Amino acid sequence: MTQARLIGWLLCMLMAMMPSIVFSQNLLRRVLFLGNSYTYVNNLPLLTAALARSSGDSLFFDSNAPGGYTLGWQPFAHVTDPVTLAKINENNWDFTVLQEQSQIPAISRLRDSCMYPASTILHDSVKSVHPCCRVLFFLTWGRRLGGIQCFEPNYCSPDFTGFNHMQDSLTIAYKGIADSLSNWIAPVGEAWRFVINHSGMVLHDADNSHPNLNGSYLSACVFYNVIFGKPSAGNGFTAGLAPDSALLLQQAADSITFGYSSHWNLNNDRPHAGFSLTTSGDTVFTHNMSTGASDWLWDFGDGQTSQQNEPYHIYPVSGTWTIGLRACNNCFCDSAQSNVTISNTGITTCSQNYQDIRLKGPDKQGYVEILNFPKDGTLIFYQINGKLEAIFPVKRGLAQIHETHDGLRIWVLKNVENEVVGKGKIVW
Repeated sequence: MTQARLIGWLLCMLMAMMPSIVFSQNLLRRVLFLGNSYTYVNNLPLLTAALARSSGDSLFFDSNAPGGYTLGWQPFAHVTDPVTLAKINENNWDFTVLQEQSQIPAISRLRDSCMYPASTILHDSVKSVHPCCRVLFFLTWGRRLGGIQCFEPNYCSPDFTGFNHMQDSLTIAYKGIADSLSNWIAPVGEAWRFVINHSGMVLHDADNSHPNLNGSYLSACVFYNVIFGKPSAGNGFTAGLAPDSALLLQQAADSITFGYSSHWNLNNDRPHAGFSLTTSGDTVFTHNMSTGASDWLWDFGDGQTSQQNEPYHIYPVSGTWTIGLRACNNCFCDSAQSNVTISNTGITTCSQNYQDIRLKGPDKQGYVEILNFPKDGTLIFYQINGKLEAIFPVKRGLAQIHETHDGLRIWVLKNVENEVVGKGKIVW
């Protein structure tokens, strides 16, 4: 496929993906890169920061990437390195990037005995200091020619038939540990696979291992995608590459990152806000369909809010109201909105409700009789602006009202199952 045709095909792919890509305001992200020469060659963090700056975003970063370093193989291991451990504690990082030595994930004995245990320890170290910091695995690329990869004489990989064969092994290794820890993945190696297989562009340096500038730029585009949640296509920073080449790499990064975002666990830790509404007269009933959230804040658009899971709300006047929901877990939030139209508030001195439930009284002792409801429940009074005023227990259809105020009141009756069984307005 020619470069021009590939760019056109990628553009079509990106247009199809656009509804799932979230564009947002300019962002600041703090990222710690822990790796080795695959990270420091061509200064991958700085390339990523330049892409961010060109889009109006900001990347504050630090790194520890000595040549040949591993996550867990002693003595060149991030898991025990004092510099690494100090940097983890230094800032309130948004992301901590973990990059294993390039051969270890493809050697099953070292993957299981070295990479995976060290990844777990580093994950726990990060989370113990910054519970909301995301651990991000840097899925690296295969050697250009494949072959047998020996980290030590007794630790060798299979004889890989080429780049794709080795890339399969690397992707499986990183995917396995990221899934087990519910961590994100920066799918750099898979973006490399896409470009190599579809364009023939050379991404490796002369040693067939390290990245040339094309490879590092593609890697930076993937990291920008993942860290900021935005596409890199059209970014003005090209690192000196030809515009067509830079655009091809940008679009390839976007396609692999956003086209398979769930496979890379992106945003798996974010709650999703969602709800539906039903109305009855002047009352709206909420149905919370949020996932991954433990706290909710409802805004009913008339100055009233609620932190209940599924509140109902009585509107004082007719109109169209915008209801908003902010759903949060311990670290992140998501928001959703929907409009509701209230056309009948039906204010009367003693309005009839569904099931013919009405209020009678209060008598001299302050008892209000709830007609057609000889049961237990709860009687709730609201001011006309929707503000909660008082809650009274109902025993066998009677509620003793301790204090009343002149004016119009909205009342809601709930049974012992907390279901709304009556509502209306009354003038004291």
